[in-house]
Amino acid sequence: MPRSAVQGPREKLKQRVWRWCISIFVLVHLYIMAFWGLPGSKFRGYMVEPVEDYVIKSGLWHSWDMFSPDPISVIYRVHAQIHYRDGTMDIWHFPRMEKMGYAERYQKERYRKWRERVRLDNFNAVWDDTARYIARLHNTKPGNPPKQIVLVREWDSIPPPRFKPGTFEMKSFQPMPKDYDYLKYSFRFKFYDILPGDL
Repeated sequence: MPRSAVQGPREKLKQRVWRWCISIFVLVHLYIMAFWGLPGSKFRGYMVEPVEDYVIKSGLWHSWDMFSPDPISVIYRVHAQIHYRDGTMDIWHFPRMEKMGYAERYQKERYRKWRERVRLDNFNAVWDDTARYIARLHNTKPGNPPKQIVLVREWDSIPPPRFKPGTFEMKSFQPMPKDYDYLKYSFRFKFYDILPGDL
């Protein structure tokens, strides 16, 4: 005899409510995917307003400005100079996905967003916390703790695409040139003196 035949009204109601919850969950996330990825406009703003808090706080937000309508044309990186009590200095580079293997990239992909945001002046609220995190990360030399953290942003233009000789057809794979390991412009945007409680 099928299980549904022996279910009481309470079990049937519970099952029906559970299915409705799953359906609503799926529909809400389809709604988010449909409207969140639209280019910025009043219509998009109106449509995402009801779910904006949920999307931001759950980390589901995304942006398609990498693709259109105006793709990013600048390559940027961030590193920190760690100055120790004895006058020595180390350099710590914010994680770069292109330097990692697939497994490590999978674990640390969110670091890309951190690096992307922390370099901008309108995210200066996180600069002190970032400096303290880096100081704690490098507090490994007994009797020689970090004394100051300097955050540095570097940037340069992305090289234009290369075409096959005599055509307007782009080459299929274009690795970043080696000289882009050293970007043309840099700016020290935050100096943070380490306090005793920071470590």
